[in-house]
Amino acid sequence: MERRGWATFAWQADYGQFYLIDGEDEAFLAPETITPEMETRRVVAPAAGLVVYTEGCLQQHLRIALYDAEPDHPPAEPMSGKPWTQVETIQARFPSRRFTLSSPSTPYPLPGGPHFVVETETVTVRVSWMEFQGSRDDSVPVEPDVIEIVLWPS
Repeated sequence: MERRGWATFAWQADYGQFYLIDGEDEAFLAPETITPEMETRRVVAPAAGLVVYTEGCLQQHLRIALYDAEPDHPPAEPMSGKPWTQVETIQARFPSRRFTLSSPSTPYPLPGGPHFVVETETVTVRVSWMEFQGSRDDSVPVEPDVIEIVLWPS
């Protein structure tokens, strides 16, 4: 197993969601109706791309890593040692074999990227969330949530 690429972003997931959009999908639309399963799993794979739902915090650190095979999965967030609050695995399709990040109020495509290239059209995606636990108070800064997205060929 070899890591093929990675990136970390300070992100702001408006409306509690962000997207991995296929590089050639100019008509991407996130689901408008959120089902109970989507609320529970917090990730959905439409015909192409991926939608990830976030908790109440607007600030996230997104970590994206691409591998050539399924990697080992740490039981806790590596930098803090805190356990993941949720982990989900799903299959996603990127017909162009590339994707970019976006969100409801972000222009698509983002000028200048980021752009990621995957080895196959269909990939397995493991999304791990480590979210702030406790009450949120807008007057007190909190650590951003960490969302790790790991992809490898299916």
